[in-house]
Amino acid sequence: MEASTFELKVEVLFKGFKLKVDPGHLGNDTGTSAAIDLVSRKGGAGPAGGMFVQYKDMFLANVPMQEQMTRGSDLVIDKVPLSGSFDVFKESAGGGLDPYAQFLKVPAPSFYDDLYIPKELTSIGEAIPYRKIALVHGIDCIATTINQSCKYWRCGAQCDFCAIEESVKAGQTMAKKDPDALVAFTEKARAEKRVKHFTLTSGTQEGPDGGALEYIPFVEALKRNFKYPVHVQAAPVHETEYLDKLYYAGVDNIGIHVETFPEANRRLHTPGKSKIPIKTYEKNWDYAVSLFGENQVESYLLVGLGETLEEFKAAVDLVVDHGVIPLVVPARSIENTRFNQNRLKGHQDLVHRYIHAAKRMREQGLRAEKALAGCVRCGACSAILEATKVAQQYP
Repeated sequence: MEASTFELKVEVLFKGFKLKVDPGHLGNDTGTSAAIDLVSRKGGAGPAGGMFVQYKDMFLANVPMQEQMTRGSDLVIDKVPLSGSFDVFKESAGGGLDPYAQFLKVPAPSFYDDLYIPKELTSIGEAIPYRKIALVHGIDCIATTINQSCKYWRCGAQCDFCAIEESVKAGQTMAKKDPDALVAFTEKARAEKRVKHFTLTSGTQEGPDGGALEYIPFVEALKRNFKYPVHVQAAPVHETEYLDKLYYAGVDNIGIHVETFPEANRRLHTPGKSKIPIKTYEKNWDYAVSLFGENQVESYLLVGLGETLEEFKAAVDLVVDHGVIPLVVPARSIENTRFNQNRLKGHQDLVHRYIHAAKRMREQGLRAEKALAGCVRCGACSAILEATKVAQQYP
């Protein structure tokens, strides 16, 4: 891979695509927002508000689209593509638009609006559109949040950047998912060749397991019916027996996300999660690596929360020194969250951070391409895999 291709992905992940249309095309800002909503989810776990695109056969990217994310972007599209190739332009100093690059919109599966009818219809109340059960992230990753609630939202201590409960409020998903429904979704996706692995997420729950045990019926149902690897994301636990239970249920890959570091940043941006001591994270990471294996444990590291370069480097060191892949992702100002703007000066700052993380991964022998399932394997929200391919080209 050329360094320029890597930097292209970093730029689109950081800036996003700004929709700039003739006023008569959509009518008003409400129309513009509605068009963006056709290709991006309004909330939920992880980096919401984007659309999945491919650049040639080089990379997949989840590109920010929501208006509050892209106001400062100079990358412009004149329509929201639902499928096929489309052109992106870059605003010039004189106000014109110059050709930038051509991308391919990853199409949504055809069955999203079909209705799933539960076996016990009376206990559910009504049939459910498949899009409310799960989504296909990227090309072939089935992703769902099995429990859209989080205990930190109950006390106002949710993470600044998190929108996990917003997708339920927007009517885009169900508050709790059902294993049988997820199996039915997977059967539909398999028929369209849109599944190779799973990403299961959840908010943090009350109790000593933090919600980890809620994954087990889902994992067992998936493993009974399919042979695809499964990734889950779990809060650190005091008793590692809960990690054992996930492993023996069939989980292949796990995310235990510290999000940011050092402590001042944790308290500021993750007030609830910051109550979990870093020592507990370290204990969980070490045990998870011994259990799930090399390259099968990840931690999100969000960039642009206001951390300095040295603080970011300390976060990378913290993670990789425990054999954990740092999933470096630019923080997004998702609608209805407390985080309103990425603090990095520009995408070149993000390039430097990716290259540093990639070099540290090489030193530790970590290989993102070996991840069996989940966010690292999908790769749409982060350029860490691409960074490892080009790191040697940078001084």
